[in-house]
Amino acid sequence: MTSDNSTLKEDAREGLSACQASTPNLPPLPPLARNARPLSSQADDDLLAASRTLRANHEWHIFTHKKADGDALGSANALFQMGINSGRSVKWFSPDKKLPEGYSYLPHFSEHTSAETCSFSDDNVLYVFLDCANETRSVGGFREGINSLNIDHHEDNSHYALMNCVDGKASSTCELLFRLFTLGGWTITKTIAECLYTGLFTDSGSFSFSNTSPLTHSVAGELIKLGADPGHMTDLITQNKTVNGLHLWALAMSRVRTFGDNGMFAATYITLKDFADTGADNTETEGLPAFLMSLMGVKFAVTLTEYPEGRVRASFRSREGSPFGAGEIARLCGGGGHERASGANLDGTLTECIARIENLLLTKYHECSRAHQ
Repeated sequence: MTSDNSTLKEDAREGLSACQASTPNLPPLPPLARNARPLSSQADDDLLAASRTLRANHEWHIFTHKKADGDALGSANALFQMGINSGRSVKWFSPDKKLPEGYSYLPHFSEHTSAETCSFSDDNVLYVFLDCANETRSVGGFREGINSLNIDHHEDNSHYALMNCVDGKASSTCELLFRLFTLGGWTITKTIAECLYTGLFTDSGSFSFSNTSPLTHSVAGELIKLGADPGHMTDLITQNKTVNGLHLWALAMSRVRTFGDNGMFAATYITLKDFADTGADNTETEGLPAFLMSLMGVKFAVTLTEYPEGRVRASFRSREGSPFGAGEIARLCGGGGHERASGANLDGTLTECIARIENLLLTKYHECSRAHQ
C-alpha cells in the first residue's frame, strides 16, 4: 500500500489520538489471528493519511467502476453513509446507466448518478475512487494532480490519484474501508457495517476465494458485532435473482462446453438477442462466470457477453490447479483485475472472440505444459 502525500501522512500520525478520542466507543482493529497476514506500519500510515484527507474535506464525490459489483456498491454506500453521518456533502457517480437491482437494499442505491464524463475541476471537492484499478474504469475526464483519493485492492492498480491506498492482498475494498474507519476513529453504525459486509461477502466468494484471510474473517466478526446479521445479509445478497435473469442464465447454461485436458476449461456466451428475448439486462450476468467454476474438474472458466457496437466482454475465473490465473489471461487481452477473477473488453464479433479466447487458453496451456516437462 502506498501514499503519494507525505505531509498528510505526518498529519495523520499527529492527529490519530484526537480522532480516536472523538469516538471512544469504536472497537479497535481486530487482533490478527494466528498465521494472519501482518499489517505493515506503512499500510497503517497510508490508511491514516487517507482518513485525515477525508476529514479535511467537506465535499466528497465518490466514483465506482463500470459494471459495479457488490464490493464497489458496498464500499460506495458505506462511505456515502459515513459522509452523511459526519456532516459532509456527498455525491456518487459511475458510468453505469443502471445498477444491479439485487443490491437495492443498500441505503444510497437510488442516489447514484450515471455519468460518462466529469470535469473534475472543483478544488473544493475530494474525488474518491473506490475499487477502481485505474481511472479508465470509471467516469471519464480524470486529470493527474487533482484533489483525489484512490482506495482499492486490485493488484494491478495504476496508482493514478494524488493519494493512493492500495493493498492487493486485501479481500475487498470494503475490508480496506473497515480498517480505515477503525484506525481513523470513525463511528461504524449498523447501516455502514451492513454495507461493508456486502463487499466483504461478495468479493471473497462467500469467504471461499483464495483472497480470504484470517483478517477477513476477523473483520467479518467485527461487522457482525456492529449489527450485520450474517443470515439476514446472506439472504439479501444471494436471494436476488429475477425470473428474466434466470431465463438468461438458462440460455447461457445450455451453451456451456468444456475443453482442454480433462475438461479443465469451461466457456459459455450470451448474445444481444438473449437480452431482448428474456427481458433481462446486463446487470443480471453477475455471478455467472463463478457459477461455471462449480463444474466438476473445471479450473478456469470464461463467459463472453455481447454488447452493442461490436463489443464483447470477457469475464475470467480461475482456481488452484489452473496453469495460469484469470488475471494473466485478462492482461493478455488488454484487461485486468484480480489473479483469480478478472475481465477484458474485446473487439470483434462474438463468434470471432469465442474462437480467439479458446485458442489463447489452449495455446497458453500447451506453453505451460512444455515449460514443466
